[in-house]
Amino acid sequence: MIHLKANKTTIKDVALKAGISVTAVSLILNGKGERFSSETKRKVHQAQLELDYYPDYYARGLVGQRNNSIGVVIPNIKNPFFSSLALSIEQAAIPKGYFPQIFSVNGFKENIDYFIEQFASGTQKGLVLAAPGASKEIVDKLSIHNDIPMVLTDQADLNTDDDRVLIAEEKSGKEIAHYLLSLGHKRVAFVIPRKLTMNLVKRFTGYTEAFIEYGLEVSEDLIFRTDFGPEGGVKAAKEIIKTDATAIIAINDDVAMGVFKGLHSLGKSVPGDYSIVGFDDFNLNKYLIPSLTTMAQPIELIGQKIVELMIERIQYPNRPSKRIVLDTKLKIGDSTRQINEGGRVL
Repeated sequence: MIHLKANKTTIKDVALKAGISVTAVSLILNGKGERFSSETKRKVHQAQLELDYYPDYYARGLVGQRNNSIGVVIPNIKNPFFSSLALSIEQAAIPKGYFPQIFSVNGFKENIDYFIEQFASGTQKGLVLAAPGASKEIVDKLSIHNDIPMVLTDQADLNTDDDRVLIAEEKSGKEIAHYLLSLGHKRVAFVIPRKLTMNLVKRFTGYTEAFIEYGLEVSEDLIFRTDFGPEGGVKAAKEIIKTDATAIIAINDDVAMGVFKGLHSLGKSVPGDYSIVGFDDFNLNKYLIPSLTTMAQPIELIGQKIVELMIERIQYPNRPSKRIVLDTKLKIGDSTRQINEGGRVL
């Protein structure tokens, strides 16, 4: 009679028995544990033997090798921008013989630990990092900085000399604010996440610069920090209607959609009562009534450039790092209108 284990042994079990981290176990089992003492490595191998743990990639004979998979770490696959970004990377990579594997953090710490375990197995030929926090943790916990080629983009918060594909965040923010100010809006509400990532800090700096050029300043009482998604926009709308704001800048289209819904549920109209501007220009915008004014990111081009830099880095690992900054385009929809000195729509 064959007895099957009720639960498959995992790398976490080995780490617990050896008394060290999952990352350390993964590195040691993949032959990358040079920095660990002989005693630590002995404990790991002893725990592995006693628990009868063998990762799948051992069975596949992939240790020390890499297939043509590219790991893509994004904050949240549910966010339309990041799902579109993942698709653009896929469309650019597959024809060149590389296959993206998407890792969505979704706010769960255990997801990052799982990703680190996967990357330590050596099955990715390169990493695209776009998630805040997770990107830094992945690099810090894996001694791979000079091993696996990496391209950083969007929210990756690393002050490292790696290849990067970015957009002109500060310029984009400045253009959005300039546009609303040119329409006569002086009291502008900002709906932003509770913590700004490096790219969003630059975007907000652009907003501020435009106000300064108009002899104005961003009012702290009109900055609404909330959840990063439609729900956050709905919550912010309830607070914005208590102010004298005439326009709203949402940090992205996902949040802007929530603001739309929140205002509508409160009996307010767009752009009659409030002008709204978003950021990203994802496909669902075409179905909004009124259509959303937004700053369009060149998502397809971003994906193409990421893949180009990745392949270059794979082929020429010692070449100097490159930084590509792409322009955005303000798309004027029906969600914004000019007002007069009294704040009335013209």
